Amino acid sequence: MFEILMMILNRSANRVEANKMYTMLESVTAEEADQQPPPRVVNSHYPPRYLPLEGMRAKQIKTVLCIRNPKDIAVSYYNHAKGVKTYDYDGKWEDWLQVYLQGKLEYGKYCEYLLEWQREVKNGPGFPLHVMFYEDLKMNGREELDKLLKFLDIQLDEQLKNDIIDKCGFKKMSEEKGSDKIFDIYCKPGFNFFRKGQVGDWKNWFTVAQNEMFDKIWEKETKGQDMFKFKYTYTDA
Repeated sequence: MFEILMMILNRSANRVEANKMYTMLESVTAEEADQQPPPRVVNSHYPPRYLPLEGMRAKQIKTVLCIRNPKDIAVSYYNHAKGVKTYDYDGKWEDWLQVYLQGKLEYGKYCEYLLEWQREVKNGPGFPLHVMFYEDLKMNGREELDKLLKFLDIQLDEQLKNDIIDKCGFKKMSEEKGSDKIFDIYCKPGFNFFRKGQVGDWKNWFTVAQNEMFDKIWEKETKGQDMFKFKYTYTDA
């Protein structure tokens, strides 16, 4: 999403040199964020309550909320925790799944994150907000790019749109961005920060019993969450 937005704002499909990690609110000070050169895309995994909502409303900051199905997130998060040095984690998948469901992580429960965003949207966030699903980007990137461009009120020619989708495909991102030296600092040897990016990889990890347990807990804890409907397997658009 960061790469797509930067290419849109730069009106170019040239690979972005900046690393997203240096644009994360969790990783930089307010002063460092303010010093980033335009065009500026600020990233965060924070729930709404930790975002500068008053400033976003006052300045009408265009905001893109990109979300992914909770099962693939669990798998991705597990591998992320095992591969990034600062977590210092080497546990088993079956143990991690319990930790994930209980929300004993730095951002808490994903279901609560979604419920909080739903409240913001239904109450009216007060700033322009566009919701995108990772699965839709994977399955029909051009259509999703057109929706995003409409939200941003930016027009690009057809060739540039095709080039952006091609450049931001997961395979090319992994090949061209995965060798960034910053990952040598943060990641364990042999870990590829761009791991798979697949829709439905959770099926390679969840047992039948784990999947049933997950569905039961998720249904209970997301009661009232009717805004975000996820796709759990890949289908042709």
